[in-house]
Amino acid sequence: MALMFGGVIPFASSAGAMIVLRQDLALLNLAALWLLVYAAVILSFLGGVRWGAEIAKRERPRFAELGPSVLGALVGWGIVMAGFQHGMQTWMFAAMGAALTLHYFYDVISPELPLWYRRMRLWPTLGAVLSLAAAYFVLTQQG
Repeated sequence: MALMFGGVIPFASSAGAMIVLRQDLALLNLAALWLLVYAAVILSFLGGVRWGAEIAKRERPRFAELGPSVLGALVGWGIVMAGFQHGMQTWMFAAMGAALTLHYFYDVISPELPLWYRRMRLWPTLGAVLSLAAAYFVLTQQG
C-alpha cells in the first residue's frame, strides 16, 4: 500500500505546484505538463500490470485481455501530445481523470487480477483523480 500511495506523490505535488504557481503562466503550464505526463505514465503502467498478469497465467495470452491493456497508454499519449500541440486545456485533465477512473473499474471487475490488488486500487486512484480535478479547476480560473 505504501508503494501505491508513493505513486500518488507526483500527482499531488504537481497539482499543488499548479495551485502555488497559478500566477506565473509559464510555471503553471510546466506543472500542468508534469501532471499530464505522469498520468500518462501511470496509465501505461496499469496496462502493463494487466499485460503481466495475463502472460504470467497463460502459455497463449488472450487478445481480449492484451488488446484493451494498451488503450490507456494510447489515450495518455494522445492527451499529452494534444497538450504540446494546443497548450494546457481543462478537457485534458478531465479526460485523463476519466481514463484513470475507467481503468480502475476495468481492473476492479477483473477476476484475472488478485483481490488484494483490486482492493488497494481505490485510494491511489482517488488521489490521482482528485489531483487532476484540482488542476482542472486551477485552469478554469485562468480564463
